[in-house]
Amino acid sequence: MGIHPNLQALDDALTQAQSQNLREFLNYFRKLHPQDRLPGRDAFDPIELPRLLPNIVLAKVMPSPEPGTPPRFLVKVAGDTVMKSVSRPMIGRHLDEFVTEGDQSVRYPIADRQQVVETGCLVFRRGKPRLKFRLDFSSIEVCHFPLASDGRTVDHIISIIIYEALDRNGFSGK
Repeated sequence: MGIHPNLQALDDALTQAQSQNLREFLNYFRKLHPQDRLPGRDAFDPIELPRLLPNIVLAKVMPSPEPGTPPRFLVKVAGDTVMKSVSRPMIGRHLDEFVTEGDQSVRYPIADRQQVVETGCLVFRRGKPRLKFRLDFSSIEVCHFPLASDGRTVDHIISIIIYEALDRNGFSGK
């Protein structure tokens, strides 16, 4: 087997990431990433990244029972900073439950995670938020990283979301 393409995506994200916390997250996964496959969920040890846990979301990929329909994403863990940024509880809910009539913005994190499942490569974004949050943010950096028990089939996605608040007195998301 050759080098897994997620390693190149990881290196590309490292060159673009501006947040020290995001770079720490990416460097951690760079160290534990096997050369020829994806790391599994069991490779991630939260004790290694205690400062980053408030910004982490862990979602389990729930394959669709219907052929040709996309998977769903069940939120297993969401850090305190993430929970403060959204208006509803996330843990134990599927991301598609947050889609409301007339609000297409919630589809972005679903589409990004679907891309991770399809390609086996992380998705990194930096810029203005494309979602509606409880507070206004000037920018965010986000990375959705694939995990695969068998090294190939993405079964969990761990995400880190770094928020840059417009009102620094009302929120701490770095």
